[in-house]
Amino acid sequence: MKSSPDDWTEQARAVLDASAQGLDAATLSRLNRARQQALAAATPTRPALRWTRRLAIATSLLLAVTIWWPDSGPVPTAPNGPPLSPEDAELLADGALEMTDDPEFYAWLDADADHNG
Repeated sequence: MKSSPDDWTEQARAVLDASAQGLDAATLSRLNRARQQALAAATPTRPALRWTRRLAIATSLLLAVTIWWPDSGPVPTAPNGPPLSPEDAELLADGALEMTDDPEFYAWLDADADHNG
């Protein structure tokens, strides 16, 4: 019959406790100090916390630079043309621009521009 891991652990604990009963105080003290040093060395250093701090600092610096960076002035915009006359606005609203679909219209405009200078 197989024993469970808990049974094996309890048996090992009992054997080790019985053997520790016969040790003197100086040896027990040395064993305790060695155990404390091993536990301190095995404690995780939490590298995720270190990276989180670094990321927070970098983000704060980036935000500060973004806020305090000198402004280069207004953003250029497209020039405003002459205002649209009411007649032209009415033509646009009615959709009466079928002449722009005609290539002959563009040829006429080009010829007229050449003729008028």
